[in-house]
Amino acid sequence: MAHSDRSWLGKVVFVALLGCGSCREGASGASASALQPEPAASSGGKEGRTKPGVAPGSSFLVSFSDGIVPANAEELVSSAGGILAARYPAIGAILARSSSATFATTLREAAGVEGVGAIEAAAHSRIDLPLSKAGPGRRPRPPAQMPPPSRGGDPLSFRQWDMDQIHAPEARAISTGRKAVLVGVVDSGIDVTHPDLAGQVDAAASASCVGGVPNATPKAWASDVIGHGTHVAGTIAASKNGVGIVGVAPGVRLASVKVAIDDVDDPSFGLVLPDAFVCAVDWAITHDFDLINASLTIDPFTAPIDDIFCNDEPDRAAVVSIVRRAVLAAARNKVTIVAASGNFFTDLASLASPARKDGSRPGSPCRVLPVQLPPVIGVSAVGYTQALSFYSNYGSGAIDLAGPGGDSLIPDPLVTDTPASGQVLASVPPESLYYLAAAAYDGQVQDCAARTAGACATYAYLQGVSQAVPHVTGVAALVLSRSGKLAPEALLAKLRQSATALPCPPSPYDPGGWGQPATCDGPAAHNNFYGAGEIDALAAVR
Repeated sequence: MAHSDRSWLGKVVFVALLGCGSCREGASGASASALQPEPAASSGGKEGRTKPGVAPGSSFLVSFSDGIVPANAEELVSSAGGILAARYPAIGAILARSSSATFATTLREAAGVEGVGAIEAAAHSRIDLPLSKAGPGRRPRPPAQMPPPSRGGDPLSFRQWDMDQIHAPEARAISTGRKAVLVGVVDSGIDVTHPDLAGQVDAAASASCVGGVPNATPKAWASDVIGHGTHVAGTIAASKNGVGIVGVAPGVRLASVKVAIDDVDDPSFGLVLPDAFVCAVDWAITHDFDLINASLTIDPFTAPIDDIFCNDEPDRAAVVSIVRRAVLAAARNKVTIVAASGNFFTDLASLASPARKDGSRPGSPCRVLPVQLPPVIGVSAVGYTQALSFYSNYGSGAIDLAGPGGDSLIPDPLVTDTPASGQVLASVPPESLYYLAAAAYDGQVQDCAARTAGACATYAYLQGVSQAVPHVTGVAALVLSRSGKLAPEALLAKLRQSATALPCPPSPYDPGGWGQPATCDGPAAHNNFYGAGEIDALAAVR
């Protein structure tokens, strides 16, 4: 697959099984495929996604021409043969479900309806937990084997080359961030019991949006079977508490908005579909978020690896329009979205669907969502040497900034007890898929100095653009802590001005041996690999 990226889950498992030699990440999660009457809530698993006596059917995002959900929305949906599952008033859209084959066609003809896009999940591969893949005798790495933390860090800070590279310790000496700044981790959930994240998550601002219907019950969002969201959250705001690591901005508040299916028996395990993302953005607006960390790409629902949306497909075109509407609504409310470009070492500026040989259909522009929808801040990944990571996507117009995402091909020379040291270390739950997978490449780390209920705090080395994004989000949170709420364009301008310009490497560039060499174009301060350059926390807060 050379043109898009897969769900973060499948890619990290794939990476783990290959010793991280082929990291593929993005994100995708799943939408419910069963009808739910409003205002039924999704729990994140199969239970709660199907109601007794309600026939299964497809899910549809629906937008309206005046940008406002009309008072008769439920009647319009019912007349077309469906039911209203959720309203997104901040966006001017709804989620509907129907088992009628003519539902979409009928509703598209209704007065005031702008677009109807099907979002049902179909035939995704199940990802098996890699429990049997760890080699014999593998042990999590304790902190005592290496030098003590420097610059006022925590016990595992010496493993955080990524924080040193963006000058986070120096920035934290000036500001750790303010609790007034609320950062939404739109992801797989957050383990709120992890010692580095306890007390960092605002329960009143958190919810699950799995299935497109918000559910604020803590059971729905305050756990992380996958581990991805907890890793991202730790990079942003792990506490400086004498345990484990320290995040970029430990003084800010986090909100957990779960969007990834985490039922291992669900064929859509680990995917993020458009209804979940739109639900999350609506939730963020109505709960006054400042930032959304979107270490993900949205899955269009049609294939196991398929994260691009092309204009020549009606359902996808409608979904693009509605997701764009969500992004613009967030911007109007000064909610900035920071998003992953993906992990297929692909030029996002060149995506297009093929033309038909008979000439009946020309090629059509395609894009990855949400990163290619301005004013989303698009991020690429670099490793220890600040070169584009072997897996990172790139592309003019898609990349605004770069961040440390890790690169298993270039280990940290100061940490020699594991070959995984060139990846990014952050918090993960002890029973999560990511922690278990990390055993396969010697990427597990523990801090047992401050045990919680007799257990050690657990961490994992991971790599991907998902790991780069929270570094940018964390620095953005520090900027907002000093300046107050900003529109996305104004915030991006500040981040660009303070970034470390990175010149293009020699072309052709193909460090991972993909066989499709990349060409970097543009000056150091603005090119298609790094945008304005790598984020710099210290320069941003000075």
